[in-house]
This record gives sequence, C-alpha cells and structure tokens, in this order.
Amino acid sequence: MALMALPSLAQAPVTGGPRLEPDFYAVIGVAGFERPVEVRQSGAKRREDVATGGVVQTFLTDRTRGALVVMTAAGQRRVAFFFPLSPGQASPPLPLDLVDLQATAKLNRIGAANVAGRPCNLWRYNGYLNRSGIVCATSDGIVLQLTPDGRHSPLFSVVSITFARQDPRWFTIPPDYQVASLPGEGGLVAAPAPAAAPPAH
Repeated sequence: MALMALPSLAQAPVTGGPRLEPDFYAVIGVAGFERPVEVRQSGAKRREDVATGGVVQTFLTDRTRGALVVMTAAGQRRVAFFFPLSPGQASPPLPLDLVDLQATAKLNRIGAANVAGRPCNLWRYNGYLNRSGIVCATSDGIVLQLTPDGRHSPLFSVVSITFARQDPRWFTIPPDYQVASLPGEGGLVAAPAPAAAPPAH
C-alpha cells in the first residue's frame, strides 16, 4: 500500500440522520483465512460469506430491522439463526464501515493511499476493540484495509470491489435452510427466499 504522508487532520465528522450507503460487491483477503471473504451490500443490508474447510458461514445484516442472521452450511446440513442487532453494532465479521469504527474509537486522518486500485483516506484509530491501528477508507466510508498496531501486514484488505446494484435475493434465506430462532428472541424477523438462486457474478 503506497502511503502519502500528510499532517494530522481533524477527527472524522459525525454523520447525522439517514446515511446513503453505496451498493457494492467486494472480495476481501483476511489474515488466517485460506479463501477470501465475499461481501455484498445494498443500502442497510449486508451479506458476508466466509468459507473455512468444508463449512460456509453467511452473515446477513439488516440494520433497518435490527436483525442479524447467521447461516451455516456443512455438507447437507443448512441452518439459519436469528439474533437481535443494536443500531450501533458493527456488522460481523469485518468492520467495513468507518461509522462503525467511529462509534467506539477516536479517528484522526493522517494521509491518503490506494488499495485495490481505489483511492482512500488513511485514518489512525484508537479504541476499537481496545486496539489502535490504521484504516484506509473511501470517501463514502467503506473501509478497504485495516491494520492493527503490531502487525506487519493488514488484518484484512480488499482485493477487488465493484460498486453496483445488488440483487435483493442475496439478502434472503434460501428455501433449503432450516430456520431457527433462539429461545427468548421472539418470532422470525425475515422470511425464506424464493426458490430462485441468486445470480452468478
């Protein structure tokens, strides 16, 4: 990542009211993962697909409805669990929104760089998960790279990102998943998807 040093600037501005979040599809390299993580975002909805060994975990986040769905596929077994999601809670497993970091950390701009062919602003963060480090985020607030202090390489870095409208079917539960709700969490917060599968890339 090429760095261009700049004097320390003011803390990131606090956003108020509804925020327009761009639609995108990203492939992200994560330290310790044998395969990249795939991320799709459409407005307040985000999908993150994590494959490890023969298990695929999918995290569906809907911030408007305050819901997190964790889908697990291993062999023929497919199950989806629902969890409540507080308005300020970061979307697991990756903090891809600068606003998520700003909610719990102090941010100071320190320069500019380029990640995956995209220009981004460098921010020094302090306090996120009781750690400090550097992130590079686009002008829209999409975090392209995060490097905690003490690491020689990024914890995660975007390999490629395409800003385009995402098909709504990516953010619903396929019909072959067993839907479950944890005791005490109330009823279902989303409906299974139509039989049609999401489109290929």
